[in-house]
Amino acid sequence: MTKLHMLKSVTDTINTSLIFESESSLIVFDGGFAVEAEYLHEYLLGLGGHVDTWFLTHAHKDHVDACHAILANYSDITVDKVCYNFPQDKWFAAHDSTGEGLEVSSRLRKVCADKIIPTVTAELCDLYDFDGFSVRILQTPDEKITNNPINNSSVVYRVEIGETRVLILGDLGVEGGRQLVDTLSPSMMRADYCQMAHHGQNGVEKEVYEAIRPRFCLWCTPSWVWDNFGPGGYDTGRLQTVIVRGWMSELGCVERHYRMIDGTAVIDL
Repeated sequence: MTKLHMLKSVTDTINTSLIFESESSLIVFDGGFAVEAEYLHEYLLGLGGHVDTWFLTHAHKDHVDACHAILANYSDITVDKVCYNFPQDKWFAAHDSTGEGLEVSSRLRKVCADKIIPTVTAELCDLYDFDGFSVRILQTPDEKITNNPINNSSVVYRVEIGETRVLILGDLGVEGGRQLVDTLSPSMMRADYCQMAHHGQNGVEKEVYEAIRPRFCLWCTPSWVWDNFGPGGYDTGRLQTVIVRGWMSELGCVERHYRMIDGTAVIDL
């Protein structure tokens, strides 16, 4: 039996932290901000403390920094390799005015080199096999997409457990989502579980979810994002979460929403 662990945020902040566990394999996707590292560390210890592969979607702190902190500070967690595909440094310098992408990418490379942890570049159509499940790469960064650049550089992963599919969109934006629909066949787009892009707001367009038609939605979403909480309370902020929630209701195929704000979820796949 393969299990999916969708971890809570300890500080009700933006966080994506997903663990897939079978009898003899364990992998992690992202992990959250550094503030999540202590909880993630204890959780991984409870699952044996060994990670076969740590997969990362894109170079933002709320997806990579917990991984960096664990690699740097917790020797009781062993990681065989780290898999990601970030754009080149010169691309970050040209297109990311915040400097965050280059900072995150450089720190990750350094800690992996310092700790002698192998890194693997996620390439399009790669398939990684583990006990009980596999991970397929459906989309990698297109450096021609320079709008919303770091989010749109998210690697799209699909975890396959027999006939069950779990789609991991990272923080994919409008342009990256359009590319996904344009390049994949309808059968490749379908998934049973879908991690909602960019924490369920301001990510991909409705057409992407229409193509996926998930039965279960994974909302790695803090309470203030879920409710689009703003100056006037519920749904008065600038976020689009309530709109996206409406899309999923309109699709009519969703059986359950797994929400990070309800605490850590353990799902039998």
